[in-house]
Amino acid sequence: MEFVDKGAHGFGYNDRETGGLVLAMEELFAFYARQVAANSVLEIELEDQGYRLALTLSLHTANPDMRAFNLTWHVSTDSQESLEMLGPMLAARSVSSLRLEFGADERLVLRMTRDRDYPAAGVVALPPPDMVASLGLTDPSPDDLRYFAAMVATSGAPFVPAFLTRPGMAADMLAAGHLNAILLTCGDWIMGGVMWRALTESCLELHGPYLFGADPDDRALTLLLDEAVGRISRSNCRGFVRRQGVLVGYERFFDFLGELELTGIGDAAAHSTYYYRQLKEESGGAVYCSGQLASFLAAQYERLCLPRQLRVTATDPSRLRDASVLAVELEYARCLAIIRPLCAGKDMAANLAAHLELLRAEGIENFLVEINTGRGEDTAFATALEETGFVPRLLIPDAGRGDLVVYDHSDRNVRS
Repeated sequence: MEFVDKGAHGFGYNDRETGGLVLAMEELFAFYARQVAANSVLEIELEDQGYRLALTLSLHTANPDMRAFNLTWHVSTDSQESLEMLGPMLAARSVSSLRLEFGADERLVLRMTRDRDYPAAGVVALPPPDMVASLGLTDPSPDDLRYFAAMVATSGAPFVPAFLTRPGMAADMLAAGHLNAILLTCGDWIMGGVMWRALTESCLELHGPYLFGADPDDRALTLLLDEAVGRISRSNCRGFVRRQGVLVGYERFFDFLGELELTGIGDAAAHSTYYYRQLKEESGGAVYCSGQLASFLAAQYERLCLPRQLRVTATDPSRLRDASVLAVELEYARCLAIIRPLCAGKDMAANLAAHLELLRAEGIENFLVEINTGRGEDTAFATALEETGFVPRLLIPDAGRGDLVVYDHSDRNVRS
């Protein structure tokens, strides 16, 4: 706790930001110290990423109890077992994100982040509609990007990533090298911009272009995308994805992956279109899965000409942990929950169903599950997803440790 507290304050984080990680460290250590193997070593790593702190705990434990990491876990004062799980529940809810990894020799790795506290974007001036000066491109400073983010919020554009709704966070991500951006200028005005950041070492995600004026001949959009695609092409990534609304003239820049339609919202954000651009030759690889997922992947790999080898295998239920764990990302503006598996277990179908029930009670109408084909903890969920009404809809190459498969729970019409 002292290591995390002094380290976080040394990196310049305030008491509230530091407190979340210190609490997580305290509760997780107190809980898992009773479960770790004798004479084992706990490894702790704290990293300042500019806009967030990253805390990693690594320990040896044969069958860790991780049920309390689920959003559905509730503490009952009538159950001693439940009360003992209060610590892990508090830890999971005091950080911005939590990920689990399982290594050799029964090693459990918990990766947590705690974002800095940033104010929401305020209203700023947008360029007048009668701008006639020539357009130019510029690399933004952090201050430029902070103002651009506020412009995006003011414009009411759909499909705005969470980091862009907090301009200070976007600026710090740019300064830390975790975000790249190009701005479109006209005189002293910022007329638009486009950004991209890494999803994995092999895949980037493009955000934008966001434009603050009419673009009847698509000149502004083309300027931004030509420059962005050119720069991304010179990077080490094998491809990049854009998952926002429909893009005019996308054929020049992307291949079409598919489209999802969300319910409960009536504007442009209801239609989410997925585009992808492959930049380098695929390196191939093997994917272990079964059932509906194997059939879906076979069709997608053939359609997208991806050199993957499918190896059909079934998960052995006797080798699963007792309890599964799910992470949930909520987008209330789109009535959307994005669910990601953290740990497979014998209760996967029941756990998914419980999350759906809880989220529906919170007014959520749209449910997506993202699984990583290169991670056995994810592909083990394939049967449970099918049993609870989820259907694989889209595949994004290299967007995880393997490819990313997007499941949709509804029966809405989907093009692909």
